[in-house]
Amino acid sequence: MQKMLSLIGIFGVAFCGRVARAEEPTPAKQVGGHVGVALPLVTVSSKTTTLADNVTILDPIGVGVRMSPHWVIDFETVVSNPVKPSGGSTGLIVDPGLIYDWGGLATGLRAAVQINAPANVGLIPLVNKGLVDLGRATWFVEGAFPTFYSERKLAFNVVLHTGVGF
Repeated sequence: MQKMLSLIGIFGVAFCGRVARAEEPTPAKQVGGHVGVALPLVTVSSKTTTLADNVTILDPIGVGVRMSPHWVIDFETVVSNPVKPSGGSTGLIVDPGLIYDWGGLATGLRAAVQINAPANVGLIPLVNKGLVDLGRATWFVEGAFPTFYSERKLAFNVVLHTGVGF
């Protein structure tokens, strides 16, 4: 059995090597990231809430891998801290996504799940605009529109996000 697995492994390496050489050369992958702060402005669900009702501070942190001049795979997590009303629990959202850089503006879509919450699934379309070039970093602003389905309810959010990408 070990010999068979070794032969499969050798064949796989040889085959993958041939496929990789047959394709066009790919640009070097670049790794970057971002940190920021975000604020949900409005939530539309069975009950609509605004900043007057709920204040939650979100802390997005992401690591992105540029796959081409335009495409980035972004691995983001968001820590959520409820401020108003008091007494809520800190939450965690895992939301990797695919971002397309149009040059001056980027759009993307994330798949999301809220950790330590009832079963849920979400999609987060986003629009991102770089504001100030800081040399090796960029200050940006982003509009994100998280939409989650949980417990037979759909919740649509409008979130303002700003931060630094590097």
